[in-house]
Amino acid sequence: MNQPNKNPKNILIGKWLFNVISLNDKPLFDQFIKESEYPATVWSSNFAYLWASSQSRNRKTVWKIIDGMLVPFFYNVKHLFLSLVCLPFGKGDAEHVIKVLYKCISYCSKFNKFTGNQRYSRIRTINEAQLQFLQSSENFDQCFHPKKLIGVERHYSVQKLINLSGKEFAYVRRKINKFHRNYPQAIIRKYKADTDYHKVMEFNNHWESEQDKSIFDGTYFKEILQHPDELDHTVLVVEIDGQIVGMTSGGCLPTGQSWACLRKGDHKVEGLAELLLCELAKESYKVNFSIEYMNDGSDLGDKGLRFFKERFRPELSLNRYRVYLKNSNDH
Repeated sequence: MNQPNKNPKNILIGKWLFNVISLNDKPLFDQFIKESEYPATVWSSNFAYLWASSQSRNRKTVWKIIDGMLVPFFYNVKHLFLSLVCLPFGKGDAEHVIKVLYKCISYCSKFNKFTGNQRYSRIRTINEAQLQFLQSSENFDQCFHPKKLIGVERHYSVQKLINLSGKEFAYVRRKINKFHRNYPQAIIRKYKADTDYHKVMEFNNHWESEQDKSIFDGTYFKEILQHPDELDHTVLVVEIDGQIVGMTSGGCLPTGQSWACLRKGDHKVEGLAELLLCELAKESYKVNFSIEYMNDGSDLGDKGLRFFKERFRPELSLNRYRVYLKNSNDH
């Protein structure tokens, strides 16, 4: 098979010509996501993540229109393998989505077999709601094998995060109230890329030196903070005595819902993590009063993270799956 060409906007992978994702593609992605007939809610299918992840030297997000649907792929430049990121976006019932999936994964399998990487021929992530949509067609189980992933994707009620009423949110209320008592001078404000970028990166370097080493947002953290406006991305920072001690990002999605993308805070500041999540929910609601849910991503099987996220009483807790061709040795 042919090696990829050098055009920064297009890339030839095998015999298919793909588009390399760019910031200018966001309106097109938004349009196709809105038209999707399944719940396009997987955390890692959001444009900001897809674009920012593509700024890595080793991995590119590429896409192609197949039978009227926009299909995003990850292409590993270093090891030369191709996989689907998520379900294709756009109009199409379960039968049509399965048809497009089969065509795309079959192509990935053919290309990856040539490069010796056939085990990566897969759909990287779908969630439980999407699996139910696909299984409404008997063709899905005939063609594909889903493998459950570790961790549960949690979607909170935005209204409940704003109100924090009742016994179920007593713990979160206490934490936030304690933060305000201990740090009455704290400032919660919107991030300004031109003046705050280097301050937040300095904060992040300090945070990474003290916190969980399993967090792997190195590439997309920097890129999102450099281009929040182009990505329609809300970023908030918390300052205490002139020092940034926490940040969070996310916002509204073309699905009409919202997501939380980045969240980091000084672990010594009690109540800060709870405050960051609830403040982001408030900002999202200001933009779109009809938003119901905020997708806070998966806990990745981490007990501490699972405990923290359960405190916000998720309305939806969705299992995640990786999908392979049936009768394939890839998995």
